[in-house]
Amino acid sequence: MDERARDATLIRPLTSARFFAAAAVVVYHSGATWLAGHPGAPMVVQSILLNGYLGVTFFFVLSGFILQLTYRGGIAGAAAWRRYGIARFARIYPVYLLALVAMAPFVRFRGLRDLPQFVLLQWWPPIQIAHWSNWNMPAWTLSVECFFYCCFPLLSYVAMRLPARGLWAIVTALWLFDLITGSSAIVAGRQAWFGWMAGIPIPLLRLPEFSIGIVFAELHRRRCTLPTLPAWLPLLALLVIVGLGNGRWIAAFATALSALIIVAIAADRGSVIGRLLSARPLVLLGGASYSLYLLHQPIHFAIARLMGSSKLMLAAQYPVLLIAAIGVFLLVEEPAREWIRGRAGMKPSAIEPVAAHPVG
Repeated sequence: MDERARDATLIRPLTSARFFAAAAVVVYHSGATWLAGHPGAPMVVQSILLNGYLGVTFFFVLSGFILQLTYRGGIAGAAAWRRYGIARFARIYPVYLLALVAMAPFVRFRGLRDLPQFVLLQWWPPIQIAHWSNWNMPAWTLSVECFFYCCFPLLSYVAMRLPARGLWAIVTALWLFDLITGSSAIVAGRQAWFGWMAGIPIPLLRLPEFSIGIVFAELHRRRCTLPTLPAWLPLLALLVIVGLGNGRWIAAFATALSALIIVAIAADRGSVIGRLLSARPLVLLGGASYSLYLLHQPIHFAIARLMGSSKLMLAAQYPVLLIAAIGVFLLVEEPAREWIRGRAGMKPSAIEPVAAHPVG
């Protein structure tokens, strides 16, 4: 099996894994506080729910990992840059715009401050002056991801040319920066541990997670990662860590364990977890996870407006969101992506009939 075919095969279970990360973020945003505060909820359950935001860390690491597998050595020359840019635009923008428009009935218009979010620039200024609108709250990560896409060709080039020892040194330095600064827990200036961090754009502070994903993908391709671990081992370690409490230091360990989970899944050779994650229904849910993530706030707002804030509303939003996400994935996200690629003269991107494509 050649490298491209092997990479296509491993993307299926990694696509499925995205669903669980997206679900953790959705519950964190739309019900974790109520669920965690329910009488009798064990402390460990409360901690796991309130650490659901760390699903974003998994996305950022996975994004770097899959992009490196997909584009390694393939972005050279104007034509390749054009294809890369169009592919990234087609991947994230149609559903991003749909979710943005869906939030319009629930926001207050602020004139020119509203415009940067339409071109994914709303989180690019330094933290202390980032006051542009972000109607759909989860969309801040797409602004950050867009910055990552711009950085990726250079980061990929550097990773390809460094020896394994240099790659491990970079991973260590990036992780220590994350641990010391709490950078992977930052989504607003009030969460910065040090004053100087408020003068730095959030995409730069979150870049270590994406970069770690790139480096681990490069190590994986060279077959010089850690000894193969069963996927359940780093996953269990992650659950233990997030069950310990809500300190920002936990985010750095979530970054490292996310990388180990991703590599373990990528190196899997037929374990129970590997077969489960390769099952078609889970691959479908993983494919729909991007729509699930971006649509959960407008759907939450719409159902709350119709039903009011209640336990029934909290319960009703999840099946509605899941059905809507699958529908948007199949009827909007995939067709729009392939239409854009087709108009640009590019080949279809789907590896399987039910998508197994890179994370957004």
